[in-house]
Parts: sequence; structure tokens; C-alpha cells
Amino acid sequence: MIYGTLTLARQYAEVGRIDEWLQKFLRADGKNLALADGILKEKRYYFGLQEITIALLSDIKSGAPEYLHAVNDIQYFFEVVDRMKESLADGWDAPPLIVEYVYGKFQVDDGRHRLEMYRQLGIEKVWAVVWTTGEDNRKTVEKILEENL
Repeated sequence: MIYGTLTLARQYAEVGRIDEWLQKFLRADGKNLALADGILKEKRYYFGLQEITIALLSDIKSGAPEYLHAVNDIQYFFEVVDRMKESLADGWDAPPLIVEYVYGKFQVDDGRHRLEMYRQLGIEKVWAVVWTTGEDNRKTVEKILEENL
């Protein structure tokens, strides 16, 4: 089964099981076992499926991630983004970004290519599964999300 669609994420979110969708997506077509395992290490707070403004991700630079240095890796990053833009134009039901609130800011744990695609297309709001750790962070994220709806 393909879990990496916004439609399926919505179905899980509607019944309060976004954490279950997240695990299935990351372990199957998301191919991000390290994140899936890491999320299970302690209690997490999930905010379901949220439509967030890209402005909340302003700490993440546009373009290729900073950790990519080799020219071939950077070129490949943008080739993937270009293929994603074509797929989106053809009706691709792109999965939501996986966004964590940590150290006082939001970071993309899964979906960096998708974020760049949305930026290049001028899209200002994107769907994301937002999560954090710790009660103080939970309260902060609730407030931020309420202010940015």
C-alpha cells in the first residue's frame, strides 16, 4: 500500500491517528526509518494535519540543503524537485511535510524536496504533520498554530 498521499494522511487525521499514518508512511514509501524509530523514543505531541504558512519555515534556507556540498548532489536535489513539480502538475497527491518544533523553531524532518518545490511554485500554504516533544513546546506550538491559521 502507498501511504505517501495527502488523501490518506487526511483519512488518518480525521480519526485521530496521524501518528499511525506517520509511522506507516516513514517505514514504507517515505523510506525514513531513522525518523520513524526516533519518534518512538519518547512521548511526542502531534497536532494532526495542519495547513501551515511556509513563513513558519523561514529558518530553512531556500535551495539545496546546507549539508549538500558536491555539485552532483546539488544537481540531483534540483532534478528531484523538477520531477516533483511535473508530477504535481499531473495530479500527484503529495504527502504532507513532516515538521518538528524544536529549539524554538520549526524544522522539516521529511519533505525538504517538497518544500523547495512549493517555494519554487510560489505556494504560500502547505499541508504538514506538526509534532514536538515536551509540554512547554506543546503549548508554544498550539499558540503559534492558532496565530497562523
